[in-house]
Amino acid sequence: MAEYKHGGASSKGNRVAFGAALIVVPALLLWLYFAPQPGGDTEPSFETLEHEQEQTQLTPLEQMEQMWRTAPGHGPVALELANLYYQDGQYEKAVQFYREFLKNDTTSTGWLVHLDLSRSFSALGRADEAIGELQLILKDHSGHSGALYNLGAIEANRGNHDAARKHWTERIGLHPQDTLAVYAQGALPKLKPVKHP
Repeated sequence: MAEYKHGGASSKGNRVAFGAALIVVPALLLWLYFAPQPGGDTEPSFETLEHEQEQTQLTPLEQMEQMWRTAPGHGPVALELANLYYQDGQYEKAVQFYREFLKNDTTSTGWLVHLDLSRSFSALGRADEAIGELQLILKDHSGHSGALYNLGAIEANRGNHDAARKHWTERIGLHPQDTLAVYAQGALPKLKPVKHP
């Protein structure tokens, strides 16, 4: 190893300074890189925490409404909004968004939304429109279990027991062990007897 003869103290001091620089300079650079920036990652105040909490405490309905405002016309959002409005008892709004969904629907099962639309009309007391939606289903999907059962229920509630009996009997004949068929079977005895001329 080569020895330097320029005064042992200065070369030892240079080595100490160089060693210290090897430790201090990277530490300083790391501190600068990870140091909090002004207005950046500072401790949140009560007001900002409260505001963030308010933002996260939106109901599912409010969240979907907010999503609809940012993406109007988006089918799945319209359908979810309609379902949430229905659950909330806002049946007119449910009808509006079910129709919005159906307007642009290209899915293979979108026609099932007519069942939901029918339920909304029933809840609003608009039986004729509810029946119309169910008949749309039966036109293309004859023997549909839910449509037949619901038709029977609407007719029974209207006092049209012969029509209710017809729909429920058809329902039972197609799949007698199906849950809706069992419900229909249990409801048939509650209907008024058939009128004979």
